[in-house]
Amino acid sequence: MHTIDRNIAPRRPPTTASVARGHRLDIQALRALAVTMVVVEHVTGRPTGGFVGVDVFFVVSGFLITGLLLREADRHGRISIAAFWRRRIRRIVPASVLVLVLGTAATWLVIGSSRGTSAAIDALWSVASLANWHFASTGTDYFASQGPESPFQHYWSLAVEEQFYLVWPLVVLAAVALARRRNETAVPRVALGFVLLLLVLGSFAWAWQQSVTSPTVAYFSSLTRAWELALGALLATAAPAMTRLPDVLRPPLAWIGLIGVGASAWVTTSTVPFPAPGALLPVAATLLVLASGTGCVGTPWLGPLVSRPVSIVGDLSYSVYLWHFVVLVIGRSVLGDDPAVLWPTVLVLTIALSAATYHLVERPLLSSPLLEPGPRARPWRRWRQEHRSTYRRGGVALLTGAALAASVVAVQAARPAAVPPVVPGASADGTVVTDTSGGSAAPGDDQALDVPALSEWSAEITQALSATSWPDLDPSLESVLDGTRTGSPHLACGDAEAQGLTPDDCTWASPTATTTVVLVGDSTAMHHLDALIPLAESPDGGFTLINRSKFACPFVDIRVQNDVAGILESCRAHNDETLALIDDTRPDVVLVTNSYQTLSEDGAGTITPDRWSEGFGAHARRVAGAARSVVVLTPPPDDADIASCSRRGGSPVDCISRTSRTWLDRAAADREVLDEVGGTFVDLRVLTCVSDLCPAFVGTVPVKEDRVHLTTAFALAVSPVLGDLLRVRQVL
Repeated sequence: MHTIDRNIAPRRPPTTASVARGHRLDIQALRALAVTMVVVEHVTGRPTGGFVGVDVFFVVSGFLITGLLLREADRHGRISIAAFWRRRIRRIVPASVLVLVLGTAATWLVIGSSRGTSAAIDALWSVASLANWHFASTGTDYFASQGPESPFQHYWSLAVEEQFYLVWPLVVLAAVALARRRNETAVPRVALGFVLLLLVLGSFAWAWQQSVTSPTVAYFSSLTRAWELALGALLATAAPAMTRLPDVLRPPLAWIGLIGVGASAWVTTSTVPFPAPGALLPVAATLLVLASGTGCVGTPWLGPLVSRPVSIVGDLSYSVYLWHFVVLVIGRSVLGDDPAVLWPTVLVLTIALSAATYHLVERPLLSSPLLEPGPRARPWRRWRQEHRSTYRRGGVALLTGAALAASVVAVQAARPAAVPPVVPGASADGTVVTDTSGGSAAPGDDQALDVPALSEWSAEITQALSATSWPDLDPSLESVLDGTRTGSPHLACGDAEAQGLTPDDCTWASPTATTTVVLVGDSTAMHHLDALIPLAESPDGGFTLINRSKFACPFVDIRVQNDVAGILESCRAHNDETLALIDDTRPDVVLVTNSYQTLSEDGAGTITPDRWSEGFGAHARRVAGAARSVVVLTPPPDDADIASCSRRGGSPVDCISRTSRTWLDRAAADREVLDEVGGTFVDLRVLTCVSDLCPAFVGTVPVKEDRVHLTTAFALAVSPVLGDLLRVRQVL
């Protein structure tokens, strides 16, 4: 992604302008294609496999860096690691740090201090070249909220490359030094190739295993990505052999490779473990392009793909990669998700910032005497003279850009505040006539119930929907955003065995208990606990509540894909134990809450409504044979995340959730199963929504801590209303 291009082992002195400039235009085309795939996929969501552009960069980096090292060894009989690292630092660090500093400041100023603090932490990991391990760690922590994307999440791939730059040159240096001790004049390409082959095989095998068992760790890990960099390096060691490749084969190989790279963006799906074997196609296609242009004069014929515009995109690829995700995350927070506004704004800003960074930071500092040994006054003076005109023109461009940006900000600030939605059934003074439906969208049987407490609660929801500014919340909005709010001690029961808890620790009962209720499901069920426990422990509650819900473990007979290591086997075992417990104890009521987010089945892709119905039905039919009643309590609609939609100067209107198509399909599937087994479906949107409009707070309490999980404070506040609803529905 950020290396100097030079052809490797040409058969004869290069004569073309492209080679004279030190650029291989086929590699420029690869860079342009790869960064375009990544940016377009991040911004638009299509093609779904556009992220494989990162794999292209890995192969190219391994190839180019190894080629640089081997050519230095060929010319001088040794490798200067210090000089290599100085060049890498000048090439990578200035632009990277600039984006981190400006991106953190912009996040803090535009979105808020909580997101700014989080971005600063991510930036520090990125500066340390450990961003990939940082994101792998947070990605596998299923106690963590499903928080907003970090503006620096894309820095994980830079960290992988930087770790490669740190370790691999030492291996090449050791091989060259060992050859010299043996009085060998040739660079030990065969020995290095053998080492690389072992690395490829070991890393690929480990990547395949990790891709199946721990997908998030596999995606970010340097160990599971090493085979891609190593294959590029392996091709570089074989560069002399490429001189024997017939010229007539080179253009077809290059075209096949480029087409393969582009096709991989469309054919790569979540059904194939990634990065192994899922990255094989883009990696192999990239190797074809690199091989076709190695050991020859000039660049294989690629028509318009080696034109000047494509080469410019290749030049800008590093800066484009650095800026695009920062601009996207901040832009989405300010502009929302409207493609007509967001997409062109992100693309234009990314190109403008990337051009400025390339011309004012990347190129000048790469040729500067920064970090070079010896006297520096004269080299710096000469460098300033060479680049004085560049910075003059750049200063004018920056001032012009700043003026335009200020104008945009002023226009944005002058826009009318977001208008609250019109709530059907609300009178002019904001009071509710009557609407306890939770939404206009079926399914649900709760709209005609006589639940006075629910009517009063709906009035509070309607009042929250009319708010145009954030009230003083308890817990505060900042504490929800930065995770410092007081969490529930009962959440430990979501992983009771690992937390050392006994069944009694996760059982609550009323002194008058005559009914047994078992709660099953995933983390959304766990976040209902704080609403159910006060009902169970009240003097007249009349029931015992046993928790058998578990984080990342939906109560369905489906291997639901998850990033938690070992969770597939653990979840299957947990659900089997839960079913056995229900068979033995024959409880009166089994409450089921599963997430209605888009989920994938391990090895089979997205779970369809029919597949969900099949998987839930298998468990529900068995439970119905042992329990008096099977009851589904729906999760909150999976939509707005308060940490993503809230920003400085923003409005609660920006954080109103609505029911997704996936939620409705999943609910309908559950409803069909319950109709079959004689169960009860309770649409709990009545507790969070009015007419399918769901505010981020009710009263002074935040509703959700992320996209789907209720806050502890909200669960406690809504508990009496939930109790009345369940009693009216004859669940309790």
